Amino acid sequence: GIERLRASIRDRFTAVLGQTPAAAVLIALVIGEQRAIDPNQWWIFNRTGVTHLMSISGLHVTMVAALCAWFVTWCWRCWPRLTLCLPARKAGALAAVMGAWCYTLLAGFGVPAQRTFFMLASVAIAMWLSAVPAAPRVLLLAMAVVLLIDPWAVLAPGFWLSFTAVALIFYVTQGWFVHTAPNAHWIKRLQHSALQWAQTQWAITLGLAPASLLLFSQISLVAPFANAIAIPWVSVVVTPLALLAAIVPVDALLQLTAWLMQWLIEFLTWCAWWPWAMWQHAAPAGWAVCSAALGVVLLLAPRGVPGRWAGVLLLV
Repeated sequence: GIERLRASIRDRFTAVLGQTPAAAVLIALVIGEQRAIDPNQWWIFNRTGVTHLMSISGLHVTMVAALCAWFVTWCWRCWPRLTLCLPARKAGALAAVMGAWCYTLLAGFGVPAQRTFFMLASVAIAMWLSAVPAAPRVLLLAMAVVLLIDPWAVLAPGFWLSFTAVALIFYVTQGWFVHTAPNAHWIKRLQHSALQWAQTQWAITLGLAPASLLLFSQISLVAPFANAIAIPWVSVVVTPLALLAAIVPVDALLQLTAWLMQWLIEFLTWCAWWPWAMWQHAAPAGWAVCSAALGVVLLLAPRGVPGRWAGVLLLV
């Protein structure tokens, strides 16, 4: 039944939008099928470092789960009798897990979607048990469950890149809640959020550079700039609209989503043709990768850790 649903969505998207690059990307975002994406488009996505966005990534699953949690929590609080039976927070956590589960199944149960679902499920279970799980424990639990289901996932580069990216996010965001000022002016809060977003993007770009060189012998230099535009555009705007268009059979909504996606493709094409967009190099030796990884850990360490700038030498 799930496969028939995925096939019907693909056929409708193709019938309404035709064989266009935007249609191929929307199909990949909704049902995880990437066969329709042209090799030239993959070349553009690789050079700009946004390949992770053109499939069902953990960011997309998290966004769907957050929307489900917000909607159910808001509805739950509108009915006081429901809150007497079950707290709104727990109801929202259950909705987040169910939404992530449905999207993961619709996406073909790929490794990035699996990883995100199991992490969300771990946090939701801990919330139901009134416990606060540690971030490394959640990450390792999700990794263990993924490997129990699919032991061969360790042979996929996406497995290592996916979990490494999340580990880097946990590493650089520890202690951020201490610096949050909820009573500050909204402009200051916006500036604070933008700074945290830039720090996270910098950490992922720097942290995945050694692995990218080892696995693909290339690094996208334009990736930070391209991702700064593409990540919120795809995750906050395009993907929710594409999922809504898959549920609501309104052709105008699907055409609007395709137009928004086409605008992003044109922007990425412009970035991909920059002469210095990609740096290619021979795959480094194992000792060099270990040295670079240690350098990344030092450079991204919290302020006050001695010898942080020695990480530059280790990277070089």
